[in-house]
Amino acid sequence: MTTLLICYDGSERADHAISVAASIFPGADAHVLNVWEPMERIVARYSALGPYLGESIGDADAGIAAEASDAAGSGAQLATNAGLAATPRAVPLLTTVWEAVLQVADDVDADVIITGTRSLHGMREALSNTLSHALLQHSRRAVLAIPMPAGQS
Repeated sequence: MTTLLICYDGSERADHAISVAASIFPGADAHVLNVWEPMERIVARYSALGPYLGESIGDADAGIAAEASDAAGSGAQLATNAGLAATPRAVPLLTTVWEAVLQVADDVDADVIITGTRSLHGMREALSNTLSHALLQHSRRAVLAIPMPAGQS
């Protein structure tokens, strides 16, 4: 059986990627992944937030983690409804999103990593550092980047 790792952020592009993946790999085992950023990383980037959050960073992380789990669960339900054997997974961002995706792909021994695209091409894509571009550049596994249909963005 084919094992898929589907990158899922709750966007229309991610929903479309699930639909296409289900049509290409009917009945596949799918891990639906949402990567979330811990508040500590956000505070480190925007140090002015630190004094306002103080001790509540742990509570904020719990809320963000719960939202990520809910998003992954919604994506897994969508994938299940589309005919995939789906399980949700949410992981905290420790380095970059693409590195988190590749780590989970290794953990689940994914045959294919599925991601939507931002419909950028050429230099715009390279400069914007999209997830699909980074995965295509760094993955040793097959990556299927699914664009939106023509006329949709």
